[in-house]
Amino acid sequence: MGETMKVGVIGAGSIGISHMNSYQESPQAELVAIADIDGKRAGEAGEKFGISNVFTDYEEMLEVSDLEAVSVCLPNALHAPASIAGLRAGKHVLCEKPLTVDVKSALEMLETSRITGKRLAMSLNLRHGGKARMLKAAADSGELGEIYHGKGGMLRNNAIPRGWFHRKKFSGGGPLLDLAPHILDVTWWMMGRPEPVAVSGATYAKFGPRGLGMGSWGVGWEEGSFDVEDFALGMVRFRGGETLFAEVSWALNQRSGKYSYVCGTEGGASLLPELDAFRTDGTPIEMDEMVDENPPARFISDLLADRPALGPVEDGVVVMKMLEGIYRSAELGEEVRIR
Repeated sequence: MGETMKVGVIGAGSIGISHMNSYQESPQAELVAIADIDGKRAGEAGEKFGISNVFTDYEEMLEVSDLEAVSVCLPNALHAPASIAGLRAGKHVLCEKPLTVDVKSALEMLETSRITGKRLAMSLNLRHGGKARMLKAAADSGELGEIYHGKGGMLRNNAIPRGWFHRKKFSGGGPLLDLAPHILDVTWWMMGRPEPVAVSGATYAKFGPRGLGMGSWGVGWEEGSFDVEDFALGMVRFRGGETLFAEVSWALNQRSGKYSYVCGTEGGASLLPELDAFRTDGTPIEMDEMVDENPPARFISDLLADRPALGPVEDGVVVMKMLEGIYRSAELGEEVRIR
């Protein structure tokens, strides 16, 4: 590979714009193409970033011969088809979270990446944070001993996103697919990515169906009924006996907050609400300072350096198995095995 890569972005909404900014600021990326079904929005993004290759059909964008990598920044249900199309067109792909909306399509994405030999990675903001990577290094070094339990939560009150998020045909689900790919993922990652074997979970929709709990963020109210959850929780059991509890909400009669911690036999560590790592006797664990990294920029630098992705598709598949397991457990009212 050369010293830079030519990249494109599929989706010119707020998330897509953030990817475009990251690529434009990276000395290793050259933003050369943009696609969005909304021609006006695509054109405005093209003008803002000085890009002449502007499309309303991402399939046409993928035909740009010197395009080497793309970001997929679309509604959740479109992640799989757009990512697979990008891989088959010979492009490396960075997909926004969640990887997709079900395990079947996640496995298809993984298989396509393997067949094409092109990288598929996930844009995971929490993993890329300096504090998370500091705790991960401490955990991997054995400072915490055997990590046997983790807990993570991302609770929002009156924060249902406006737009397509509450429509299952676009989103695939509510906060379980919007927020858990952040908090469940980073907690599981700090635990050492153990293999899940069973899940028990519950989901609730107590505010959205009544037109309550709406937040201010989003792209305008999408017509249609609220048919996803607004609160979800689950406990995962792993092959080695470890456990992980996670809870996420858009609307809940509790104070908003985030937390993520792991428990080991020799110490404990907390990422949120504050960075903290300590031994059993209470003494602090010293950690080397690390800075926050931008997922799109890191994606390109990893490719050019031939380093493994920080958010590989394989991890996205496992997280999707846990999330789908929570939905199945909630539907059946009992613990389910991970398929």
